[in-house]
Amino acid sequence: MDYDSMKLIELKTLCKDRGLRVSGTKAEVVIRLMEDDESKQPAPISISSAQQQPQMYQNQPITQIIVHNNADVTLQLTGIGIILYGLFRMAMALLFNEWMPFESFLAMVIGLGYILGGVLTVQAYKQGIYVTLGVLAFSGIMSLIYHEEWSPLSIGMGGIWPPEFSLICSGVCMIIVAAPLLGAMGGGTEFRSGSPPYLRNFMNAADYVSPVPLAVSQEEKTWTETKIVVKCVHCDSKLKVPGGYKGKVKCPTCKESFEVQ
Repeated sequence: MDYDSMKLIELKTLCKDRGLRVSGTKAEVVIRLMEDDESKQPAPISISSAQQQPQMYQNQPITQIIVHNNADVTLQLTGIGIILYGLFRMAMALLFNEWMPFESFLAMVIGLGYILGGVLTVQAYKQGIYVTLGVLAFSGIMSLIYHEEWSPLSIGMGGIWPPEFSLICSGVCMIIVAAPLLGAMGGGTEFRSGSPPYLRNFMNAADYVSPVPLAVSQEEKTWTETKIVVKCVHCDSKLKVPGGYKGKVKCPTCKESFEVQ
């Protein structure tokens, strides 16, 4: 409304209608009316940051991060089966320990060997398959030697089953355990390269106390000595990991874990 073009009497009439003070000069009355107009205008709508966020990012590209699990399901199932069988062999060793202590000790060692091979297999290390196959071969030989006895080292059950039964059982178990190796040749199973840190630490400790140096392959030395630089997927920080390593690492900068492929 153009208050400047109105007469003072008209302006005072407006003030009276609005319940405002009517005294004063024309300039004062105009200011009074303008202030009243401003007080009656609707307040601006404030959009919260939570409401603005979808509009801010609606045109931004979405990056999808896919984390792959390195441990193949076949390896996990095979490793779990090996561990359970190792526990069974240890239970049999404890059962026969009272009257066959030496044979029970060997059976306990065999059970521990199975458990070690199973753990390595679950972690997708090829050494787990090799350890298990070696223990199976040793266990098969012991089963033939003690075939005629009731022993934790044999499934002959005192000669009830023929020796061929032990050979068949050992052969079938070896085929089942070696199946992931055949799968790796066809590209269906992925093994981690190198060996786990705890196994390398054990070998280093054994090498320290051994009177003769333990053989370590050149490939293993290269794996432990070579470092590669990877970027953290969370903060883009650079960190070094052993060459050929596959698995989870923790970024020292943002303290987040991510997979190294």
